[in-house]
Amino acid sequence: MGTSTSSSGPGARVAFDPPWLDDIAVAASPGGETPQPDEQGALSDGDNDSGQEAPSAATSTIAPPRRFVAARRNLGTYVRSGDATNLARGIGHYSRTGMGGASKAASRMRASTKAGVGLVSFLQAARDRTNEHVSRWVEQLLASNPTSEDVADAIVKALAPAGGSADEESLKDSMALALSDLIMMQPDIDLLNLTDMDTWTLLQLFLGHEVCNRLEFDIGQFFESARLDPELGVRRELEMRDFVKNEVGVQLTKLREKTSNPTKQQLDTLVQDAVRLTFEVYEGVL
Repeated sequence: MGTSTSSSGPGARVAFDPPWLDDIAVAASPGGETPQPDEQGALSDGDNDSGQEAPSAATSTIAPPRRFVAARRNLGTYVRSGDATNLARGIGHYSRTGMGGASKAASRMRASTKAGVGLVSFLQAARDRTNEHVSRWVEQLLASNPTSEDVADAIVKALAPAGGSADEESLKDSMALALSDLIMMQPDIDLLNLTDMDTWTLLQLFLGHEVCNRLEFDIGQFFESARLDPELGVRRELEMRDFVKNEVGVQLTKLREKTSNPTKQQLDTLVQDAVRLTFEVYEGVL
């Protein structure tokens, strides 16, 4: 679970926001095209022709030395004690000092937010049969009489990026975990016929896992110390993921109250805001 075993994370004197991040291709449909909603929110194959430019990424700056020291210290205390305050402070320090603030932390995760929007748009198209490529993919999949787990695997295979970078592997991991979580919550769920509430729940689960994966990758193996009982480490990680998923859900709910039926462009902004506000909440406990 997570990506903590693969890296000790980024060091100092590197850009907060790597220039290659926008090169990650996410959410391609099985037909090779990315389903996009039109101005009324319906999915189509066309480009976004709204005339509005996509928001630019935050200007990259160089990370300071010892950027994750306070985050590691608090997260280490959390792992040993289970104290949620230390967990919140650890995430707050990660965002404020380690990533240069909540806005930069959210910008660093823009591949994650783009993938989350793509996942929701894809499953809405699968349900509503509004995209020819997606509809054909659904028909071929259903012909094999798949289980829910088979459908989840197929969704991840169809949407996850093909590259093998840490960010791309994280997207695959988070999609798989989020779909698995949803199946556990609703064992009889039809992933190809989700309600609007189901898609919001799936988005919450996906973003929560992505925040945690980012945290573990950047900070390192704080759940895997030789001095820590492995069973306790697993339990603490699951607790952290539930903690973060719940906070992401709170922020998504607040934002949905303002825009209940967003277009894709609005959803892009909404999801990015949800991640930023989540980090701001944790910074607020410092």
